[in-house]
Amino acid sequence: MRLPLTLRLIYYGFRSAMVAFSLAMAGWVTLVPATAAERDALRAPIGADRPDGLTQLRIARAMVHFAPERSARLLSRSSNGELSPELAGMVLRDIAAGAPDIPADPPPDQQTGGAKFIRVE
Repeated sequence: MRLPLTLRLIYYGFRSAMVAFSLAMAGWVTLVPATAAERDALRAPIGADRPDGLTQLRIARAMVHFAPERSARLLSRSSNGELSPELAGMVLRDIAAGAPDIPADPPPDQQTGGAKFIRVE
């Protein structure tokens, strides 16, 4: 039994739109160089086209934009319950916003300076 022509056209049109969307997303994530805002978010130098973390940033931005609650639930489920859905959503939003602030050097009071030995004579 074949479906009527109108239903087949709707099906093939929807399928081709989904394939085109998937190809566009994959191309955006992998091939397009970083914008100035993405370089700023990743704290990359001005000349860097593909800074570290660009793919993760873009995937997290897409996940947060299209399905934030579902993405958080899936991330929570994939961690075997170690992350709550609220914490997973917060992590995704942080990744989508860019790299966290990491101090370049530890504060002076936390620097150890090597091993300390006591001499007993």
